[in-house]
Amino acid sequence: MGNCTKIRNKQLKDFESLSSKARERLLSTSESVKLPKGSLVFEESQSLNKLFCIKKGACKFSKTDNSGQEHILRFLGEGEAMGKRSVATNLGARVSAIALTETELCCLDKFEIQKNLEGNPKFCQDFLDSLIEDADINDNTRMLFYSSKGIKSRLAKLLLYLANKFGTDEKGRLNIKIKRDDMASVLGTSPEYIINLLRKFKDLKLIDIQKSELYIASKSGLEIIAA
Repeated sequence: MGNCTKIRNKQLKDFESLSSKARERLLSTSESVKLPKGSLVFEESQSLNKLFCIKKGACKFSKTDNSGQEHILRFLGEGEAMGKRSVATNLGARVSAIALTETELCCLDKFEIQKNLEGNPKFCQDFLDSLIEDADINDNTRMLFYSSKGIKSRLAKLLLYLANKFGTDEKGRLNIKIKRDDMASVLGTSPEYIINLLRKFKDLKLIDIQKSELYIASKSGLEIIAA
């Protein structure tokens, strides 16, 4: 652990609207944290005193219903921040945040950020714009994951979404490894059904599966199923 050496967040334009002095103060109160895969960053309703910027890795936002079933609402990657709503409103977190991979976070002090929100109109506007963007992302994600189309179509959309958001290597391997349980949670079905559909996608040469790693073999083929 230690202080962050740089503040990176694409939604907040890398905090460029802050003065160099304000950024130095924010860095001096920051904390760089590495978390193993599966770690809880924060839980639903928790009071937060940090803004969590993802430097490396990926996280998921999820909620748990009354029956204990997890529902994944969003995937987040490098350059995105978690906890903005709590920083702005002092309300508890609406979701739980969990590391999907080994993840490195830059944790910024909530009260330092609030001082800048109060005293810097440009930064305040950037922050407001990021909250509006979050709302748009959430709406688009809900349309993607919870559309009226069947699970097969939505699984194809999910694979394309993951490839576009997190990228693939030169062989088509997804840069992020998502558990079948998480895919099932996103799409509202069982892991067994997801595994069966992935096998069918593999038979159709749309994807390849090697040691639980997913490879996108035919993006155009997935787009036809997703349409």
